[in-house]
Amino acid sequence: MLNPLSSIAKSAVALALLAAPSQAQETPVVQATRTPTPPNIDGRLDDPVWHQAPAIADFFQRDPVEGAPSTEQTQVRILFDDHYLYFALRCFDSEAERLVANQMRRDAELDENDNIQIILDPYNDHRGGFYFSTNPLGARQDLLLTDEGRTRNQAWDSVWQSRTRIDSLGWSAEVAIPFDQVRYPDSDQAVWGINIGRAIRRKNEEVFLVPPPQSYGFMGRYRTSRLAVLTGLGRLQSRPPLAVVPFFLSGTQRDFTVDGSTEYDLDPGLDFKYGLTPSLTLDLSYKTDFAQVEADQEQINLTRFSLFFPEKRDFFLEGAGIFEFGERVERQGSGGRPPTLLFYSRRIGIEEGHNLPVLAGGKLTGRAGPYQIGTLRMTTQAMTFVDEEEEHEAQVDLSEATIVDTLRLHVLDTLHVAQTDFTVLRIKRDMLGRSNLGFIAIDKQPGSEADYNRTGGVDFTLSLLQAALNLRGFAAKTWTPQVEGRDRAGLLELDYRQGRFETRLNYLDVEEDFAPEVGFVPRTDIRRFKGSGRYRPRPAIDWIRMFSIGPRFTYLMDRGNTLQSRDFQFSAFVNLEIGDWFGVRYQQRYELLDEPFEIRDDQEIPPGAYEFGSYEFNLFANSSRRLSGRASCEYGDFFNGTRQRISTETIWRYNARLELEGTYEFNHINLPNGTFNTHLFGHRFLYSFSPDMFVRGFLQWNSAQELVGGNFLFNYRYLPGSDLFLVYNQVWDTEGGLEQASRSLQLKVSYYWQR
Repeated sequence: MLNPLSSIAKSAVALALLAAPSQAQETPVVQATRTPTPPNIDGRLDDPVWHQAPAIADFFQRDPVEGAPSTEQTQVRILFDDHYLYFALRCFDSEAERLVANQMRRDAELDENDNIQIILDPYNDHRGGFYFSTNPLGARQDLLLTDEGRTRNQAWDSVWQSRTRIDSLGWSAEVAIPFDQVRYPDSDQAVWGINIGRAIRRKNEEVFLVPPPQSYGFMGRYRTSRLAVLTGLGRLQSRPPLAVVPFFLSGTQRDFTVDGSTEYDLDPGLDFKYGLTPSLTLDLSYKTDFAQVEADQEQINLTRFSLFFPEKRDFFLEGAGIFEFGERVERQGSGGRPPTLLFYSRRIGIEEGHNLPVLAGGKLTGRAGPYQIGTLRMTTQAMTFVDEEEEHEAQVDLSEATIVDTLRLHVLDTLHVAQTDFTVLRIKRDMLGRSNLGFIAIDKQPGSEADYNRTGGVDFTLSLLQAALNLRGFAAKTWTPQVEGRDRAGLLELDYRQGRFETRLNYLDVEEDFAPEVGFVPRTDIRRFKGSGRYRPRPAIDWIRMFSIGPRFTYLMDRGNTLQSRDFQFSAFVNLEIGDWFGVRYQQRYELLDEPFEIRDDQEIPPGAYEFGSYEFNLFANSSRRLSGRASCEYGDFFNGTRQRISTETIWRYNARLELEGTYEFNHINLPNGTFNTHLFGHRFLYSFSPDMFVRGFLQWNSAQELVGGNFLFNYRYLPGSDLFLVYNQVWDTEGGLEQASRSLQLKVSYYWQR
């Protein structure tokens, strides 16, 4: 039988050999000018020093007309001194009164506002970079980009300045980015990669110094594959950064499900950052705390497998790109399944839904020549958790007359977790332009030396045709006591993007005992083929910007080649010129159940083979409007029954300060042995006092979990990098009424000191 891995690899090599080299495109060159006097960062652009720098004014569209000149004029000037890189940006607008600006909070998503974007690639290798953005209200967003911008690290938090102003000509911005906030090599004649972009939201227009091709898709604005060149910086000698962030945490928490006692905490902690070299940074943390992290968004699980939740903790998100190993994480709602990952940082400090205190931890991330390096060491505290009481009925004989009564027996479910050390080593070697070869080693070591779990793997990326064609893959193995053999996994993936067309093919092979306990593996003992294709034509119709049409499929067998699951989808979407989307999706599924599927406590779907299909209709309103949202409905067969689903989200931005959001999902499941409904409700509010002060709250109810959760957070960044957080959490149990389950109140104050 032909080995699927070998077949895919041979096909990829053949494509590479047949492909003709693409013609090189002219790369724009922009110049930075040294200034002896720093400009005053106030957004006015009236400082005379700006006239020392030449104006950059050639901007071209990515949307709606690829390559066409911008319909509104933009001018940029760049200065620098020993400590900062400065930008002056003038965004002219013929209808300045129609600027779209409804976000003020730091780190808000600014994509749907008028905004300017700056991407810096200090190594000029197109593999990643630093992203800075601001809007007319002065909101600041920064991202760390890896994998040529395909991966965005939203938790990366740089200390930089920006000020903006709105006037009759449009709006303007001044930006100051400290050199010590970005990693760069020492050089006598520094040459950086750079791109500058602007969004004109009332026209749904995006313009850039170097427009990313439309074939890059919706996230193309973050791509570093094609950049301009920034010169004039001369000799740059970096000084390794040193930052110390002491913090103080005080709080109280109470669990009503056990004994109702109240616990009080008063703990200091320390975060430490030091640049061992200009490109290699050491992060140390003592009493690592995540008090300010928002709770996970509830999900309804109608599958047989675990739900996937994204990481939200800053310590793990900062520099997370180097530790990625496995399948790409698809966008939520894209119709895909959870990924197979060798390293999933949520396995550290979280055990069966319980938060474990992190005693200490450290990271070393960065570059050394052509090598990307990441090491991680964390230690979690030993804990014992007593879960909510489980009630059982028992018939008890109370007398010789055999009088029988019913008593309620309360049983406590106790979870013991040993102190555990986690170690990760990740190295990637850049080669052949934009390709790389790497390996990862992961060790989980609880209290007993005999009770360990280890994972090792190698992976590669082969990037061809200016990153239009990419071949990726990995091979991995786990080591667990008393388990030998059948503990390997492998992946091969091919994706191709050109013009309006893109396609992806994927083969995954996971043996039965492959068990990376610090990873995420939805399913073992499988061979899975997956593929998708997308065609995005742009018709000559005034009110339509783009169609998006294509199939995707999944074919999953066990390793005995028995079909276990098959999923075929075909979807068609329309993007209107006004920014709205609507579309339909058809899905046909096959599922083989070897054992009963308990879809809820009192209902099971019996073993057997099931084939069923459904239709889904979607509408997305342009999120740059004051009132926006989405709606989705699905109906069709579901195993041996039927399912109807309705999902809505409404966002109302009353003004630049106040935002209200409501979400609701309803499922009606009709099976031969009964009918049931699920409800998922969420409400969120956000009020921004300034770009550095906001209050946020949310309330969510999951009928399947019979829980209501609430969260309130106040954040004030009183100095650059220094924060005050006040966090209140409340959980209610809705089984048989509305009873308090737990509540907590925490205050965290941090101070950022930098050399």
